[in-house]
Amino acid sequence: MPLNNSDLYHVAWVVDDLELSMNAFGSTGLQWARPTIRNVRVKTTAVAATEFSIFVTYSIHDPFHVELIQKCGGSPWDHVPNGAPHHLGWWSHDFKKSIKDLVDDGYQLESWMVDADDQPARFAYLLSPSGQRIEIVDIAVRPQLQEWWAGREYP
Repeated sequence: MPLNNSDLYHVAWVVDDLELSMNAFGSTGLQWARPTIRNVRVKTTAVAATEFSIFVTYSIHDPFHVELIQKCGGSPWDHVPNGAPHHLGWWSHDFKKSIKDLVDDGYQLESWMVDADDQPARFAYLLSPSGQRIEIVDIAVRPQLQEWWAGREYP
C-alpha cells in the first residue's frame, strides 16, 4: 500500500463562492486560514502545463482539515456537482514514488503541479479504479501550510 492512513489530512470541496461557503460552515466551529490566491502551474494527461489562479482556504485546526477552492473553469478545480467532495488529501513522504506506486495499483494520474523541468511537484491528483479522486501532497510543503494555518500570509 503506497499511502498510510495516518497521513490522510484533508477533504476538499470546489465551491461557487469561497467566502459564502466559509460562512456556511460557521455552525460547525471551523475556523479558516486567510483566503489566498495561488498561482499554480498544472498539467493533465491531455493538456500541456497551464497556469491557473485559484482562490483557496483551509480550516486551521489539526489533525484534519477542510480545504475550500473557489471554482476555476477549465482547470482541475472546476465545479463538482451535488456538493460532492473534490478529493481527499494525503501527505506523501516520497512524492514521486507514491505516484508510481498508485499508478501501479491501478490509479490514473489525472493532473499535477509541475516544476521547472515539467515533472510532477508538490501535489498530484489521481483517480482510483472506481473513480474517486485523491491528492498526494509532498510532505516537504507541510511547514508552509502550517505557517498559513497559524495565521501568517500564505508563503
